[in-house]
Amino acid sequence: MPASLILTTPDPGLEAAWKNQLHPREPAVFARPADLQRDLLRPGSRVWITDINDPRTRLACGTGTLVILVGQPHSLPYEQARQNRAARLFLSYDESRSRLAESVSLLEEIADKNSQLQTTLERSRASAAPFAMREPAPAPAGGEPVESWDFLESALTHLGDRTRLLDEFRRAGRYILKSGKVLFFFRKFDAFVSDDEAHRLDAGHPLSLWLEEHPAALDVAQWAGPEDPAIDAPIRQQLHSWGAKLLIPLHASGQLLGWMALGPRADGASYRESDKFRAVLHGRLLERCLERSVQLEELARAETATALRAKYLSGSRVLSRAEIASMDLPVEVRAVASEALHAQKAITQPARPPHRFRVTAGPAPEIDGVWVQWEESAPEIERIRAEHEQHRRALFKNLGLTLSHELSNPLVSLVTFAQLLARSQSRPPMPTGSTPPADGAAAIASEVSLATEVQKLQRLAEHATVLGEIASPVAQSVDLNALLTELAVARGITTRFSEEQLVFSVDPVLVRFAFNAIFEALGANRPDEGTKDLLLTLRTAGTDGLRTAIVTIEGKRLELDGILPLPAPGSTPNEGRLSVFLAREILRLHGGTLQAGPGIKGTDIQISFGSLR
Repeated sequence: MPASLILTTPDPGLEAAWKNQLHPREPAVFARPADLQRDLLRPGSRVWITDINDPRTRLACGTGTLVILVGQPHSLPYEQARQNRAARLFLSYDESRSRLAESVSLLEEIADKNSQLQTTLERSRASAAPFAMREPAPAPAGGEPVESWDFLESALTHLGDRTRLLDEFRRAGRYILKSGKVLFFFRKFDAFVSDDEAHRLDAGHPLSLWLEEHPAALDVAQWAGPEDPAIDAPIRQQLHSWGAKLLIPLHASGQLLGWMALGPRADGASYRESDKFRAVLHGRLLERCLERSVQLEELARAETATALRAKYLSGSRVLSRAEIASMDLPVEVRAVASEALHAQKAITQPARPPHRFRVTAGPAPEIDGVWVQWEESAPEIERIRAEHEQHRRALFKNLGLTLSHELSNPLVSLVTFAQLLARSQSRPPMPTGSTPPADGAAAIASEVSLATEVQKLQRLAEHATVLGEIASPVAQSVDLNALLTELAVARGITTRFSEEQLVFSVDPVLVRFAFNAIFEALGANRPDEGTKDLLLTLRTAGTDGLRTAIVTIEGKRLELDGILPLPAPGSTPNEGRLSVFLAREILRLHGGTLQAGPGIKGTDIQISFGSLR
């Protein structure tokens, strides 16, 4: 009778693919875990095909049930099930859609044979007498004492301590296997080193290569050895130097992990077949214990890291997709967590007004959620606001000093002209043909000077309108080579530029005004030369978003109001022209500076700026 088939999966498409392969048989599909649990524990032969993502996979099953586990390879639950040997056969989703029929046929035959074997054993088992006579236990054959496996309890207790674990197996080798010396060798980088670090063997030694190709116990007394003497001699010489008589190789994940070397028996006899069997059993137990020991060490490290995170990152939480919208979380935290979940990458929101928190969040794919950490940033926000306020006050102070400097000279001229005009009107009229007094010439000269001062006031009014344009800049891609060449040629300035295009995202109107203001100020401070004999150089530094344009103006007797000379500590700064003040603010808006430094011909004007922020 063929074994019964059971299918459990939450995916209807996958279930239909399984049934198509098993046609014409109709497998059983259980909706309630209680019905499935009872059927799995009944006697009989059955094959259970289950999806790793189905919660019913965790149900226990009887000895007559063979399990085929289907899941995604390399996923956490799938690899944990493989490690715990939770099923007889493991298939991926793609393999289950194509190879399930042939796998089920083989497991059905095995399940049916197991069921027949269990039935035969039950029938042949003799019923025990109700009042059995207690007979003394027979003496062990050969006079051997009864073995004691109490070391396993201590070994399992100290799985997290590798040194104590090896000590327990060394004790078992001495008292159960009667070995006078027990050495454990483990791989360390490119060699195998004993646990007491007294012996070392390279990974390329013939003995290491032999144990990798022949994973079996090696009894020196009965070992024939390889046919090549060049390989046999080094192996025997190495075993003789250790005093080893029996080697038990240890493997992990299909690779040679090391070996257990047993010295001569304490009674001087050779190792019997029963001793070799026990030694191999000890080796297999040691392999499993070392495997669990590594896992426990990793869990201990993870627990320590979790404790440190809870201590130093107490504000961090792990949120599922549904918990992100919880009203218990601040608005900033919910916004950053949603962005991190959508972008599937770590997102950081720095502390800046008007945000109240500094937030960092990243995806947590295991729970389809995010991890998020936040902390109150009110002190830092207050500091940023204080810095902004301080910068604003310094800006207004410098603006006030600049306007005062620009308005002082025209106002003095206007007042002087008004006084002269009033004085000339208070005098009696002169006879015809008489010579006007000298103060009339002074009045005419003042009138000529007045026109110049009125032009200065008009220019000041025009420059004041640029304050509004600075508040709302418009970024455009501009070739700085072409822009600065145009401005320099118009003023007769020599340029030293490269031929390649230097494209920056700047406000061309503001940049043009800034350089015109600088050139005009330099020319006004050099009444004889003007802007002639000046050399303008342009170069760039940095890459991509950090690219910066560096402009240098070289020449003799360069003076720029507000830049040179530097004000002494405690004195009123020389703010100079409003146009220079605006040029400096435009460059600061583009992430640059305007300063002066020593050059070959004296003082050079150095300008740096980048793309518009």
